[in-house]
Amino acid sequence: MKLSSRHIIPLMLVCVMLTGLFSSCQRKPLYLAQRGTLDINVSVYDIQLELLWGVSWKTDWQYLWDESLYGYIGYTEPSGVRANVYTINEDYHRSKYTTRNFSTNGGRVSLTTNNTYDMMFHNNDTEYILYATDDSTYYYATTRSNTRSSYTRSHSTITNHNQPDQLFGTYIHDLYVSDDPDEYTVEEDEDGYLVYVYNVDAELTPYTMIYLFQVMILNNYDEVGQRITGAEGITASGMAGGVDLFNRLNDSTRIVAITQEDIKPIQDNRELTLPDGQKVVGDIFAARMMTWGLPGINPLDHINNKENIQLYDSIYGGIGLQLRNGTIYPVQQNISEQILEHPAGGVITLVIDAAAIPDSIIGGKPQPGGGFDASVDGWDNEINTDIII
Repeated sequence: MKLSSRHIIPLMLVCVMLTGLFSSCQRKPLYLAQRGTLDINVSVYDIQLELLWGVSWKTDWQYLWDESLYGYIGYTEPSGVRANVYTINEDYHRSKYTTRNFSTNGGRVSLTTNNTYDMMFHNNDTEYILYATDDSTYYYATTRSNTRSSYTRSHSTITNHNQPDQLFGTYIHDLYVSDDPDEYTVEEDEDGYLVYVYNVDAELTPYTMIYLFQVMILNNYDEVGQRITGAEGITASGMAGGVDLFNRLNDSTRIVAITQEDIKPIQDNRELTLPDGQKVVGDIFAARMMTWGLPGINPLDHINNKENIQLYDSIYGGIGLQLRNGTIYPVQQNISEQILEHPAGGVITLVIDAAAIPDSIIGGKPQPGGGFDASVDGWDNEINTDIII
C-alpha cells in the first residue's frame, strides 16, 4: 500500500488490554489480574512528503519518475512490526525485555500489573540494517560497509556504507500498568469476558531520510554521439553512520552513503531548469538514496530549524559517470548547502558539463567498472576529475 502525501506524520494506536479473572456468570469487574494482556493495534498512516522534503520538491524534481517501473518515490507501508517491551527496574533503568513480532494489524504481549515499561516499536521487514543493543542504554541501527569507490575526496578513514532500508519507529517511555480499574475503560470481548482497556497514542515516524539525486548533463553530444551514457553509482560523503533508536539521535560517526542499484536511465534532450533559474535543453538521470541523515542530530527536529545544524565536514556528492567507451569517470560537487536546506531528505541537484571531460579520456581505451579508491591520499594522482559547475 502506498503512502500518499495527504496526511501529516502518522499516528500509531496502542491499546493496553488487561483481562480480569471472572467466573462465567460475572459481568462486573472486581479487580485486575497480576498478569494481563497488552493488546497492540498498529495503524500506519500517510506521511506528508511536503513536510519532510519542502513544499517545492515536486517542482524542483525534474526527472520523469515512472512508478510502474521504479515503484513509489516516497515511503511505503511496512509489512510487519517488532515490539521490544522493557521492564523498568527499581533504579529506573531498562532491564530485561521481551520481543514480539506483529503484523501491521497488531498483536498481544503479557504484562504484570504494578510495573513500569518502556516500549520500542519499529518495522521488522528490514534486510540491510544491523541492530546492536545493550538493553539499558542504547539500541543502535547501522548498515554494512562497502568497498566500492566513493567518487569523492573523502578522508581515507571514512568508510563507505550501503543504504539502509526504510525504518520507522516510536519509543514509549514510562508506561505504568496499574491495577486500579478506575484508570481503565471496560469492554466486553467476543467471548463475553470483561476486559480493561487502556489507550496510548504514539507517533510512528521515519528514522531514515530519502534523498532524490538528479544529475543534469549539459553539452552531452559531439560529432560521435552521447559523451556520458549513465552512471555506476552516486554517493554522499559526511552522512551519519547510524541512529540510536531510543533517543533518535544520529551517530556522530561520518560515513559515505552509496547507491548503485537505484540509478535510473538517462532521459535525453529534456527541457530543464537549472538551479539558477536558467532554462536549458539537456540530459538528466536520477537516483533515490536512503540515508540516516546528518550526523549528531535528529533530522526531524531540524525541518524548521536548519540554522542550528553544525556540520562536521563538507558534504560531497560523488558520481561514477559512465562514458561511451565504458570508462567510469569520477566527479564530485559540494552539496553541503543543499543537504543543510533539506535535513530530512529532499531533492539534491548536480549539474555536469560533459564538454569539460577531456576528449582523450572519452576516446581512450575502455576500462573495467569499479572506479578508483577516491581517498585523500590518491586524489592528486587523478587528472581533471573534479568538475564543478
